[in-house]
Amino acid sequence: MRRILIFFLLVFFCLGAGCVAARKVEPTPEQKPSVIPETSKVGFSSVDLNKAPDVIKNIASAISDREAATWAQVNGTNYILVSVGKNTANKVEITDVIQKVPAQDFIWIEVVGKYTSLKEGEKSSPVTVISLNLQNKTINGVGFELTRTATTGTTQTTPAPAPATPTPAPTPATPAPKITPAPTTENKTTPAPAKKEQTPSSGTERGTQQ
Repeated sequence: MRRILIFFLLVFFCLGAGCVAARKVEPTPEQKPSVIPETSKVGFSSVDLNKAPDVIKNIASAISDREAATWAQVNGTNYILVSVGKNTANKVEITDVIQKVPAQDFIWIEVVGKYTSLKEGEKSSPVTVISLNLQNKTINGVGFELTRTATTGTTQTTPAPAPATPTPAPTPATPAPKITPAPTTENKTTPAPAKKEQTPSSGTERGTQQ
């Protein structure tokens, strides 16, 4: 009886091992990386500087006196800032924002805009600010393509007449300095001493008398 029981146990064991070996192990499917289109448009919204974060306000104030363009990310939101500087007759209008992927996991943003003339009586901040609809995405680089038209090139203004250059008063002639003659040194000639007349000797006088 014991032998019969052991025999059946061996048979069941062999059958179970064969069934396990016969089963096919299905490979787990490989996860394919998400593919981002090489070029796609990105939505954006205009931002009121009064409602922008303090960091964006500070950046806008720093570039408001010159023509500049920059990008910043605050709390997961990407901002684009473009300034016309002292060119108060124009403003910058952003027309397109294009996302490009030159390499895997590398996002490049190209901002396209143009200068437009302000209408009569229209007031505009020198800095244009927009926010991109790319929440919590890391941007690796930003480029700008800003175009000008003939009407927005240089504002023609009539120059104010130059103030007349005052004619300097005539400079009084400086009198010539008086030349003091050098003292003349007179050459005083010392007269030669007078020759003494020779008195004839007594012997001579005697000869004469004889």
